[in-house]
Amino acid sequence: MRKTHPNLVYVAATRDKKGREKLARWQTEITVNYKRVRRYAGATKEEALIYLGELRKAAKEGKLDELIRPAKTLPGTAFGEYARALLDSAEWKQKRSAARDESSLRALNRKFKNVPLGAIRPNLVRDYMTERIKAGLRPASVNRERSLLVSILYSAVGDGVIESNPIGQKGVRRLEENNSREERILELGLTDEDMRRLISCTDPRTRPVVEMALLTGMRLSEILSLKWSQIDLPRRRLTIPVTNSKSKKERTIPIGGALLEVLLAIERRGEYLFPNGGTGTHVKSIRKSFDAALKEAKIPGGREKGLVFHDLRHVAASQLVRVIDVVTASRILGHSSVEMTMRYVHPTDADKRTAIEALGEWLRGRQKDVNALPEGSDRALPERPATSGLLN
Repeated sequence: MRKTHPNLVYVAATRDKKGREKLARWQTEITVNYKRVRRYAGATKEEALIYLGELRKAAKEGKLDELIRPAKTLPGTAFGEYARALLDSAEWKQKRSAARDESSLRALNRKFKNVPLGAIRPNLVRDYMTERIKAGLRPASVNRERSLLVSILYSAVGDGVIESNPIGQKGVRRLEENNSREERILELGLTDEDMRRLISCTDPRTRPVVEMALLTGMRLSEILSLKWSQIDLPRRRLTIPVTNSKSKKERTIPIGGALLEVLLAIERRGEYLFPNGGTGTHVKSIRKSFDAALKEAKIPGGREKGLVFHDLRHVAASQLVRVIDVVTASRILGHSSVEMTMRYVHPTDADKRTAIEALGEWLRGRQKDVNALPEGSDRALPERPATSGLLN
């Protein structure tokens, strides 16, 4: 949210498949009867300025209160009814999170379906989030449901159904998400040999997807949506465009020797690396194939006690931060911040022991050099021990 005008606030925006901003939310910020009031003003600054002009005109004519307060019957619209119409709209159906939104709405409807939009208050939402946590849901999942609820209420404000969003901004805070997934993966004790066995047990059609995840740390959606036009073999790099990147930033990944072999072995059968038959689009999921490979490789599967495909990104990230600096690893992984990459830095006892031994070897070597070389000679620190690659 940023203030760009004394009475206008730019709240948020998402992007369409071509990277263009959409769903931008401009709000007017005015004071009525000593109370600050925010109202949806439009998708562009121009629309917002026009609406602001209408407010000023209404204020001069003594009709401001009438203009900014919707009809009393509107807040009686039930949450479930309004949310269903919203998610069925063409605008919301094209969102990348459309499938996830449907799942979140089913959960929200258990609590709010028949509740009037105007009756939703922070205490009800807090109770709902507490109930979900007690039911065993992870904080991240609860936050996604909360985010959908916030978005629906903001849309209701824009449509004039309710006056303001009672849980937006600081109304109901997000839950702190524990990032224990990385530690849980380490607890599985997976070795390089386990990963190689997983690859060999994977169906040939799916194997390149698994290999690319382990060699680059790319997300499944980024891999499956790759087009041949994004692969630059002469320059040895591939590009993940804004439209496929979770961070909404284009990034490039170098193509190493192992990745080059994987790419050259993939048969070109259309625009995408992994086309979906005659549909003209790409494969959307490899879950059945991946689960079968885990079972054959005798690796536990499932989010609660085992591995899921996204964990391959965690495995690759853990390897990256062991062999390169965390900033470079962050750029390769496409993280929005270095802090996010730091989640993958979980040195084991063996790593710590190796580091201490290496430090001792360095110190002994330096002391020996001090005695052997004349004063003033150039001294270089010994090279760091090489760390084996995941798939070497």
